[in-house]
Amino acid sequence: MIVRVLDKVVFAVLFIITLQVPILADHYRQYLNGYYDALRDEVSSSSALAKQHGFSSVEAMLESLQKNSEPVVRENASMKATRFAQITTLEQGMRKLEHGHYFEKLVFMASPSQYGTLNRVLDNFRPSVPLTPSSIVFSLVTAIFLNLLIWTPHFCYCQVKKVKNKPKRYAYK
Repeated sequence: MIVRVLDKVVFAVLFIITLQVPILADHYRQYLNGYYDALRDEVSSSSALAKQHGFSSVEAMLESLQKNSEPVVRENASMKATRFAQITTLEQGMRKLEHGHYFEKLVFMASPSQYGTLNRVLDNFRPSVPLTPSSIVFSLVTAIFLNLLIWTPHFCYCQVKKVKNKPKRYAYK
């Protein structure tokens, strides 16, 4: 009886945890969106600056700045180039978080390259319940699967134990 109650408690906890994935993905997407907007504004202002000073593109301006004799100018140009390169990665991540299914979102957020961002998002995260049917269904299916994964060894052990302890019947001739 205790095992059955424990099984239900474990399932309930798993279900509550899996319900948080869609909410976390939404918070994560909003965080990335804000960062993306800031980077896009920086690229736009740098593009205007490049055109104002006769460069064909931001990349051409950054290449010129990286050849400057001042170390601070070269380092600043390198940092800007790195940030501008992040825009493509951010767009891909936002697409996955907006249009991807439950597991794509989970894998993206849990990837090692995203740990820093995930920690910042988790600092402001508050658990809640998703309102979309697909989020609830994916969470339910995932919780059932994880619960089965956790309890299968125990139930297999119990079945093996029953078979071993079953009295043997011998047929007499």
